[in-house]
Amino acid sequence: MRWFFLTLLAISLIGISGCGPTDDEDFFKDDTFFENKVATEITPQEKIDQYKQILEIDPQDFRIRNNLGVVYAQLKLYDEAIKEFNLVLEQEPNYTTALLNMGSAYGDKGALDKAIETFQRAIEIDPAYAKAHQNLGVAYFRNEQYKEAITPYEKFVELNNGQADESTFYNLALSYKELQNKEKTEFYLRKVLEVNPTNELAKSGLQNIDAFMQDKTAE
Repeated sequence: MRWFFLTLLAISLIGISGCGPTDDEDFFKDDTFFENKVATEITPQEKIDQYKQILEIDPQDFRIRNNLGVVYAQLKLYDEAIKEFNLVLEQEPNYTTALLNMGSAYGDKGALDKAIETFQRAIEIDPAYAKAHQNLGVAYFRNEQYKEAITPYEKFVELNNGQADESTFYNLALSYKELQNKEKTEFYLRKVLEVNPTNELAKSGLQNIDAFMQDKTAE
């Protein structure tokens, strides 16, 4: 299960065919950059090879280097990914996409304190960066800092026009449960069911809310 969300830039590559994200990859596509005009059938190693070819020609192409780091992270080669993101940030210190991705790599590696620090850097640069707030919430939650997780999670929901995936709403419910805030716990369990009416954990929690508030296995 992937906890954190990566951003790979969809880039039209001249002279290099078939390089780019496929429709089923587990990260958000940032539509503010380039149109995706690449083939959908390509292995991760082929992506790595093609990104490296481009970087041999133009080592300063920080967007391609960001994408290389994303592929490494998807392959769970977190140290290699972090190295690439650091190289991007040496060139573009305020590039929040690379900060988001580096924080995600730290988080998936288990270095949650570094992940938190990195997401906070991204938010300092761009306070409206919704995905950075979401990932910061994830990092705090995984680090069992439930009180701290609430603010970035709720900021993400606010920036996302009140919308979120069911795991975000469920983690908010669990965080408020840890604070013994029954009203907010119920509120977010209902939000889970708005997204997925078949979520059995949320349904059971609402039906037996008092037991849910005391249940340490619900997490």
